[in-house]
Amino acid sequence: MKRKRAEEEELCPCGGGQSCIVDRRKLGDWVHEDDLFKEAGLPIRKNCLTPLTKKQQKILDDMVNSGFESIEYRWKNDTY
Repeated sequence: MKRKRAEEEELCPCGGGQSCIVDRRKLGDWVHEDDLFKEAGLPIRKNCLTPLTKKQQKILDDMVNSGFESIEYRWKNDTY
């Protein structure tokens, strides 16, 4: 079995890392926005720097406004 050369692999312009959607998909990790967009019948973003469409942004805004508490929100509240 041949391995892909590094330059053939799709790299994210964000540089990659733990929260990178490209890296998470490659590792088979869950990408929450993918589930939200697919459920709404919208395309997923190619990489972290792909701008959100107005419809994608609305889906994310609706999730946050519906009472979803992100980990960032919980971190901020835990510090008080």
